[in-house]
Formats: sequence, structure tokens, C-alpha cells
Amino acid sequence: MVNETEIMLSVPVFLWLMIWGGLFTGIYNVTEAMFSNPLALFQGTRAFLPLLALYICLMWMLLAGAKVPSLSNPVGFFFYYCVVGLAVSFFSPDKMTALYWGGIYLAPVLAVWLVLSGEDILDRIKKILYVNYAVVVLIFLGLLPEIYSYGYGGKLRFVFYELPFGLGIMRGNGVARFALVLIIISGVRLLSQKTKWRYLWAAPLVISAYTIMQTQSRTAFLGLVVVGLLLVYIIGLRWQFLFLGPLAAFVLWRAGFQERAHGSLNQLVDLTGREFTWQLAVAEIKKSPFLGWGFHSDRILLDSQHIHNSYIHALMHGGIVGLLFFLAAVFSIWYVIIKNNVLKRISNADIKNRPFLIESVLIIGFLTARSFFESTAAFFGVDLLLFVPAAAFVYVWAKKTENSEK
Repeated sequence: MVNETEIMLSVPVFLWLMIWGGLFTGIYNVTEAMFSNPLALFQGTRAFLPLLALYICLMWMLLAGAKVPSLSNPVGFFFYYCVVGLAVSFFSPDKMTALYWGGIYLAPVLAVWLVLSGEDILDRIKKILYVNYAVVVLIFLGLLPEIYSYGYGGKLRFVFYELPFGLGIMRGNGVARFALVLIIISGVRLLSQKTKWRYLWAAPLVISAYTIMQTQSRTAFLGLVVVGLLLVYIIGLRWQFLFLGPLAAFVLWRAGFQERAHGSLNQLVDLTGREFTWQLAVAEIKKSPFLGWGFHSDRILLDSQHIHNSYIHALMHGGIVGLLFFLAAVFSIWYVIIKNNVLKRISNADIKNRPFLIESVLIIGFLTARSFFESTAAFFGVDLLLFVPAAAFVYVWAKKTENSEK
């Protein structure tokens, strides 16, 4: 017999898999053409998986009498950012599209909130983190044939990488994001585990570093610097850094400075046209500065352009009101980390939670740095699914251990 505890631990995993199932598709695949072949039907059908997960979350909240998210943690702030964006979406020039993207944004937020509302919270969030890690590995493995076929050299950052079975495509920045998250996971496990099998983590570490060099993604280079500094601060100097340090330095110098920037600091920091998109976005924001234009408004109002900045993106979705909630969501976790001295206290965490804590802090650090040049967590996507459970895990651990030490 399956007991209630096992059910409570499995439900978040089930919901989270459904939410991941809605990635790399969308309402744009829901057309008459979706009935033309099995793949098109699959793509169109899975676009509704996050909405189904949202429905289950809402029903669960009603039946369990769960309270709505509070403004006491990052998940609550993400919830109210979404509420503002959803409310404004009713006035969007493309109402159905805006409401769809707002609805699937709400799904992971409520899924994590349900975990925070129950018991065995850390164990349940770890289940979600395991799903994230498994999906990152599977997607990266699916991209390996493309990574191998492209080889090294040339202007690879302009190419598209195709997922297997026609599941979707992504640019170099997206591929590099998966590579850097895999670097975080494999690097932390290599440094944390005590058995001789830990050296197997060196393989994905090297392959991921090669992938970042291939994509020449500057957000990944920036993330590598941030992750490296945080890791050294958290765990101190280790003999393994005699190998990992030169590897990271070589990636940054060869692929970042020599090849991507051609030895020019100006080219390294060039915004590659982002500033023009930002200007277009600001022009639309001025027309509705307090509440914005609702979800997906960058694609609706800017001729399908992507803003590449989380805070301008949030401002366009929810105006000044939405931006304040979004800022609180991102920076409240850093407030908790600093106030509770999390970076120094991680070394005192029990062995079961310590790797997840380090990985979560590093993922938060990477995605926060990335948020200035990509729309991290401002819309439904991979970054949101990585950021929210990582922030929730760090928040819960910090508050739990803070209370236990008093």
C-alpha cells in the first residue's frame, strides 16, 4: 500500500514533469495543422500540459484549504508578479495569447507554493530539483549530436541547435545555459562526494566547458565567473581547483576574449543590438507605465522581438507594479542569503542537503547575473523552472536552520 507521505512526495514530481513537458512548444502549435501528423499533434497537445498542472494545483488548493501565497518569500513575490500580469492580460491586444502565457507562468509558481505549504518541505523540493537535474542532463544529451556535428571554430553563436525528434530549437545562449547548469551539478558533486566514482563527474564537466566555448555565449562566460567566485567563497580553496581553475580560465580567455571579442574589451561588453530593442520596449511601456501590457507583450507589440532583460521584460508585462513584485522575488532571496549568512553556514549543513544548497546558490547566482542580458524568470521558460525551486530550497533551509539555532 502506498502511504500518504509517498503520495505527497510524488505529486510535486508529477506536476513538475507536466510543467517541463510544456517547454519548447506553445499555443502557436495549436492549429488545424496539429492534426496533420503525430508529431504536430504531440507538440500541440503538450502545450496544454502546464495548464493542466495549474488546474490540478488550483483544485488541490481548494480541496486542501491551502492559503494563497504570502509576501514572505520569493515564491509569493513571483505569484503576485504573475497576478498583476494576468490581470493586465485581459486588456492585451492579443488577449488569448497573453492569458495562455500568464497561465503557464503561474503553474510552476503554484506547484512550488503547494510544496512550501506542506510538510517534509526540503525533501519535497529536492524531488523537484532532481527532476530539474534529470531534464538538464537529458536535454544536454539530446543536443550532443548537434554539438559534435558543429565542431569547434567559426561563428557558431549564430547557429540553431535542434532537439531530437523535432521537439524544438534553441540558440547558443540557451545551449550554454544547460551546459553551465551541468557544470554546476557535476562540479559540486565532484567536490562533495567522497567515493572514487566521483571522478566520473569530470566527463560532463569537460564536455560542458567545451560546449560553452563552442557557443561563445557571454552570459555563460559571466555566469562561469560568478559561479566560480561563489564556489570558492562557499567551500574555500581545494586542491581540485589546481585543475578546475585553469580550465575555467582557458575557457574565458580563449573562447571569450580571443574568439568572441577578438581581443577587444569593447566587443566583449557590446550589447549586440539589445539596446535598440530596449528602446522600443520603453516606448511601449510609456503608454502604460503602471500596469504594462500583460504577458507575451514583447512578442505581441515588438514584432516578435525578445527583450533580453528581465527587468524591462517585467516592466512591460506588469508595469511599475509588476516590476516591484518581480524585483522583490529576485532580490529577496539574496537578502535571505546575506542576512542569514547562508554562504558561510552551508559548510555546517548536513551531508544530504549540502550539495543541493551549494548547487541552488550557484544556480541563483548564475541566473541573477544572466537576468541583466536575458529575460530570466520574467516569462515562462527554462530559467523560471530552475530559479523558483532553487530559491525556495535556499529560503526554506535558511529559515529552518535560523529557527533551530535560536
